[in-house]
Amino acid sequence: MKNNRYEYQLERLKFYLIILFELFLSPVLYIYNFLKWTIGKYFYNAPKSILINRQPVVDNVINICIHEWGGYEGKRIKIIKGALPFECGLYYQLQRFNKYRGKYVINTTVTLSDHELLASKIEAKRIINVSNRGMDFSGYSAFYSKIKDKGNRYIILTNSSVNAQQEDFLEGYIDFLEKNLNVGMLGVSYSSRIYQSVIKNNFNPHLQSFFLITTTEVLDKIVKLNNKFPGAGVDYKLSLIRKGEVRLSNSVMELGYSLACVLENGSVHVFDKGCLTDNGHSSWKVPFMDYRLITKHPNKLNSIKY
Repeated sequence: MKNNRYEYQLERLKFYLIILFELFLSPVLYIYNFLKWTIGKYFYNAPKSILINRQPVVDNVINICIHEWGGYEGKRIKIIKGALPFECGLYYQLQRFNKYRGKYVINTTVTLSDHELLASKIEAKRIINVSNRGMDFSGYSAFYSKIKDKGNRYIILTNSSVNAQQEDFLEGYIDFLEKNLNVGMLGVSYSSRIYQSVIKNNFNPHLQSFFLITTTEVLDKIVKLNNKFPGAGVDYKLSLIRKGEVRLSNSVMELGYSLACVLENGSVHVFDKGCLTDNGHSSWKVPFMDYRLITKHPNKLNSIKY
């Protein structure tokens, strides 16, 4: 326990040292960001990114990880500052996948942190008890270690904070990925900047980690690039967002893939490292903010509409 407390305080210290460094350089960084995303795009003509394609999956099995903190009730109301409250919970997540009847085989695993606090009924065949250090990412990391040698399959990483409203979405998401092999990861919400920063006009688009689809191959490359699963073992929440959520999306783009986000109207926005310019190549043209703040139904899995 003392060791965990020490590591928490160390991670917290590291985070605020980064913030202090940013604060010291804030005038320069603020002006740099402002110029880069205003007049800079008219002078910067970087070559188009050369995107790589994912390898085909080996079968029709989809491995799903649902991470849950043991203290949550099966049904709950989630409140996000600035967004509309919504109902969510593990009950709805399990129902979503348990009722699926389609052409894919669903393997669902629940990763559970602080399992001694368990406050909800779990109807799942596979349950993995994990540490709460790293929160969702501790679960995602443990799950990945269990399925990484099972062949290249589609993988869903999610938690119980997904909106309770349910639509038939799964096959549409997979069909999109099958048609767009250069998409390394697909999500349903994004933030276009890092809020855990004193540089308020920073531009760092990333998918939010409560729901992501990717493949084993892409996760293998991400883990190899970072020497671990991003966010695993990070105990301080503000640092976790930067080292987990943001790092995961940045890794996908660094590897040469694009990211995709299903918007509330059913359209899909695709972006990659080329989105940092406005030269006609996959430029970032969605609102400059946390997407959940402008949706009628935050954290909802919306069906893709072609």
